[in-house]
Amino acid sequence: MDRVLERVPHEGRLLEVGCGHGLFANAAALAHPSLDVLGIDPAPDKVGWAQATVGGRGNIRFRCEGLTDVPERGFDAVAVLDVLYLVARSGWPAFFRALHERLRPGGRLLLKEVEPRPRWKFYRCVAQEAVSVRLLRITRGAAFAFAGRDEMAGALAEAGFADVRPVGLGDGYLTPHVLYEAVRG
Repeated sequence: MDRVLERVPHEGRLLEVGCGHGLFANAAALAHPSLDVLGIDPAPDKVGWAQATVGGRGNIRFRCEGLTDVPERGFDAVAVLDVLYLVARSGWPAFFRALHERLRPGGRLLLKEVEPRPRWKFYRCVAQEAVSVRLLRITRGAAFAFAGRDEMAGALAEAGFADVRPVGLGDGYLTPHVLYEAVRG
C-alpha cells in the first residue's frame, strides 16, 4: 500500500472507489492532512466500520454508494485498489468512463490490480479470492476478471486516459500486484 500511497497528491481531493473498511482512505487522509478524502463502497456494513474510524478528522468521509452514484466531479485523484477484478469484463468500458468523468483534467488514476503473470502467483491469488468472495462472502462481486498489462493499458486509453504506466508491485510478495497510473487527458 505504501507504493500506492506515495503517488497520492498531498492536497486537493481524492476519491477511493471500493474503499471497504477504509484502510487506504484513512492512510491517505492521515498522511496528507490537506487532502480531502471520500471513500465509497456498496457494502453498508463495511462503510459503517469505515465511518467508525473517522473520529473528529474533517478531511475524510465515507458513503455507501456505487461509482455512478457519486455526483461530485473534479477529483485530483481516484484510487481503485483490488476492486476491478470483481467487475464483469463487459462492464469495464463504462466503469473506466465513470472514473474518467470524476477526475479533473490532468487528474490521476491509481488502479491497483492483479496481473495473470507469473501464473503460480496468479492462481494462488484467484484461489484466495474465491474463498473470500464465493465461500465466505466477505466481498461482493459478480465475476473474476483480470487482464495483462497491454490489454489494461489499451482499455484505459480507450476510455480517454493518457500516459498509462504500469508499475509492478509483486516483487517479494505472493500476489502479482500491478499499479496502473494514468492521467485524465
